[in-house]
Amino acid sequence: MQGRRWSDGLHQAVEAKEGLPIQNETVTMASISYQNFFLQFPKLCGMTGTATSESTEVESIDKIKVTIVPTNKPMIRKDESDVVFRAAIGKWRAAVVEISRMHKTGRPVLVGTTSVE
Repeated sequence: MQGRRWSDGLHQAVEAKEGLPIQNETVTMASISYQNFFLQFPKLCGMTGTATSESTEVESIDKIKVTIVPTNKPMIRKDESDVVFRAAIGKWRAAVVEISRMHKTGRPVLVGTTSVE
């Protein structure tokens, strides 16, 4: 991408591997956190599902008022209650049952894990 380079010599290593002229590494002259960057603007907007539950913290730390904007269409999502298991084996068995149930209906299922074990 024009104007963007990897740091710590990685870009130079790729340039060398590809037989390109090796350019000097760029130097960061200043940095700012996202929180302080956004506080530079008098008005902010955004969309998140957690702002209302954390509105007290946002208003006290960032001095930003949280406003709820209603949806354009009626909510159709069904919010289910949390399920808590006494042991990990029960959780995984329930996950397999739910995945199997969805798969039988033809619904694609993406399963994320921390390990392929």
